[in-house]
Amino acid sequence: MVSDVKVSRRERYAAQTCEAVLGSAKTLFVSKGFDATSVDEIAELAQASKGAVYHHFRDKQAIFSELFRASQEAVIAKVIEAMPTAAEEPWAKVQAAIRLFLHGYVADEDARALLRQVVSVLGWDRVRELNEQQTLPFLRVTLEGFIANGYARPVPIEATVELFSSMFYNAVLFITDADDPDTASDEVETVILCALEGLRPISTTSA
Repeated sequence: MVSDVKVSRRERYAAQTCEAVLGSAKTLFVSKGFDATSVDEIAELAQASKGAVYHHFRDKQAIFSELFRASQEAVIAKVIEAMPTAAEEPWAKVQAAIRLFLHGYVADEDARALLRQVVSVLGWDRVRELNEQQTLPFLRVTLEGFIANGYARPVPIEATVELFSSMFYNAVLFITDADDPDTASDEVETVILCALEGLRPISTTSA
């Protein structure tokens, strides 16, 4: 019993330390940038030892990778949570999801700050790996379902998923780099919805 309590306290402390490290790193990466932030500064702001930081993360890149992954998941989770469940028309749900996804970056300045830095910090291969884990499965399953139910043309799935994933990624980069993210979001939404029209069966494109 005593041993279990000690382990539980130790685990709670470790989790709190990890959370503090991530929170401190996010604050510094957003305000100063990845390159200008040191592990010493992260540890100091988190009120943790440098050794504790390295206990949880092998290096500064690993901290950034976890923060970026979490920020992406948070945006996607908000989209899923806010998706209209009453809408019967599948394409209306898709349009709503796209709008929510794009405006998720408009509303989250920290996510935009991390996105600006991600390729230079992690490299494209790691970014691509994260997209494969998070965005691509959602797009793939959605497209497969639309084709199976006749809502979309029978296009090559992998090619379509890759192209639309790249379009979404560049769309949020466009929003991130814009002086007016709200206007940029509206503009890229218009373009994406026009592109999606090409996936509709010919008989429903005018509906």
